[in-house]
Amino acid sequence: MTVSSSVVHLENGNQSQAVLPTPIPLSMALARQPLRLIEIRAGRELTHRLTELGLTPGVALSIIQDAGGPLLISVRGSRIAIGRGLAHKLLVTTT
Repeated sequence: MTVSSSVVHLENGNQSQAVLPTPIPLSMALARQPLRLIEIRAGRELTHRLTELGLTPGVALSIIQDAGGPLLISVRGSRIAIGRGLAHKLLVTTT
């Protein structure tokens, strides 16, 4: 069995669609759930700043606190507070 993009090629030659988790905005994810950053939907400067903070596609993260205001997230052993508007630009999936 081999995987290419979202198609699984079985040994008998048949193909099967892989079921991949649907990305959601970080602002909609649940607290204390292991997440993986899939995409940053922001401009060049903001994307660069987030990269400097360790938020790169593929990185594991979790929401530590969601008290209705900014989100406190854990990424690469650090804690970062981000506003909900910014959190809505970060697409994540569960791991």
